[in-house]
Amino acid sequence: MTINSELLAALLFLVFGAAAVLLGWGYGLGTPSRLGTGAMPVLVGGVLCVLGIAQFANATKAARARQRLPRAFSRAEVRPLLLVLGAVLAFAALVIPAGLIPALVVLIAIAWSAQSGGQRWEIAGAMVTVIALIIAIFKLGLGLPIRLFPAGF
Repeated sequence: MTINSELLAALLFLVFGAAAVLLGWGYGLGTPSRLGTGAMPVLVGGVLCVLGIAQFANATKAARARQRLPRAFSRAEVRPLLLVLGAVLAFAALVIPAGLIPALVVLIAIAWSAQSGGQRWEIAGAMVTVIALIIAIFKLGLGLPIRLFPAGF
């Protein structure tokens, strides 16, 4: 069975629904008269799981009937998707040990390579603008204790 858009939607509903149920369960459900903090995540996660099962049944029924469903991703869309995902993961891995500014530079450089036809001066302008805005909002405005550069720099 190939991964089509219907099957991918079903799997995403199931994964996020199950994650919400598992994480919400740890917060405690409470009682019907006094709901705990985990009640809403468990309820919403359960609804997502039910929707995911219904979507999965619909996708398998359509596949058995030989209906032509759109592919989840065309080959041209896989590379940019993986590059943007890699950029976010690289940022998450670098922000604490390397600091905010180097992590943002890596994030923007990798994500920028996902598009075709970009100019070098555009990436430099994007880096300066995004880094200035992020520092202004999170470091100066909100006062979050984020290191801008690696320790000892």
